[in-house]
Amino acid sequence: MADTPGAGWVSTSTDEFDETTEEIMRAVYRALSKNGYPETTMAEIASEFEKSKGLLYYHYDSKEAILNDFFTYLCQRLQSSLIEESYEDPYERLLAVVDRILPAAIDDEQLEFRQALFEVRSQAPHNRSYYEQIRRSDRIILETLTETIQQGVETGRFADVDPERRAELLFSTLYGIMERGAALGDRDLVERNREMVRVRLERTLLA
Repeated sequence: MADTPGAGWVSTSTDEFDETTEEIMRAVYRALSKNGYPETTMAEIASEFEKSKGLLYYHYDSKEAILNDFFTYLCQRLQSSLIEESYEDPYERLLAVVDRILPAAIDDEQLEFRQALFEVRSQAPHNRSYYEQIRRSDRIILETLTETIQQGVETGRFADVDPERRAELLFSTLYGIMERGAALGDRDLVERNREMVRVRLERTLLA
């Protein structure tokens, strides 16, 4: 069996490899959404994989290995999407990040996937690899929020606040809303609180 691929395998530029990566990652997504973290096994992922099952087992020999690459893949997509989004107005960019964490409309599969992700996050204190991946994804979002708020303060669009502390508070609020909504399976809770966050930002952050 081949060595388990790492982040470099996910980021390869070979077209055929990219296609295989995408299909494996989509299979992981579907398996997690349907089964949750505890019940997702290599067999469940293989059943969602549209290509040869042998191809999946050739690249991965454990659930932890494939999830590590899945988290790397998610982080790369998150970082790329945040870089690609271009807004002249820092407030519009800030709202776009809020909408990415708390979507305006979230369907059952998206909610179930977030439930699975929170189950994975609960393993972080006991799994160093998961811990590092979670820290990386959190850092990407926090840095984006901090830079956006800093830009708003410097241009006079936002009130004179501490960008790092405000970003930390905002991210913790958004995360808490999504975690609670996912745990309760309550899309309305997510949508209601998303609107309250937007109102609060308008009242307390805009200059």
